[in-house]
Formats: sequence, structure tokens, C-alpha cells
Amino acid sequence: MSFRSYDLLALVRDFGEPLTLRKLTTNGTYNPATGAVSGSATTDYSFTGYFYNYDVMSVDQVRKGTRKCVIPALNFTVEPDDEDIIVGNGDTVTIKSVTTIFSDGAPVCYLCHVEE
Repeated sequence: MSFRSYDLLALVRDFGEPLTLRKLTTNGTYNPATGAVSGSATTDYSFTGYFYNYDVMSVDQVRKGTRKCVIPALNFTVEPDDEDIIVGNGDTVTIKSVTTIFSDGAPVCYLCHVEE
């Protein structure tokens, strides 16, 4: 499914919901004795985003909860990265890849491939 950047922003404006981008800001320290990581920290960033199914859903995609999330880049101070988490509407998903949509050299929105 292909959208123009204006269409994506219109979807966010008309049907978007409040979401939170959770970024790992401190990796923490691995303790080999316990096998656990301690001291990691996250930072939350609020935004209005839009989830959509981008492909004919196969059984595997339904199982993984695979879909896309549009994050407007305008007035958003951070860029989403792989393995960041999006929380909202009773759901938590992990970003698997990010595509940045540009207009005249400036980022307009981020298309995040996410999975539950």
C-alpha cells in the first residue's frame, strides 16, 4: 500500500491516537552471575500516531501483530529507531524497521514496521 506524505499526515490528523515512543536511553550492565541486565533506563516521548495494516494479512502476520505506525516528524524532537517500543491503546509493539519520508529534504513522517 502506497501513500503520499500528505495522505499519511491526514490519516494521523483525522484518525490518530495518543501514543508513546519509549526509547532505551541507557543500556545498563550485564551481570554474568545472574544473567540479567541492570541499570537500563528509558525515556518516553508522547505523540499522535496512526496504526494501519499494510498488506493482505497472512496467518503469520496476524500471529506477530505485524503492521505499520505513522509518526509525524514535524515538531517531534526524536527519531524512532529499531527496537524502540510504541505504547498506546492497550497495546505495546516493537519497532522492527523505520522508513523516513522526506519532502524537500526535511523529514515529514516516519513509517515504522512494528510487531507485538
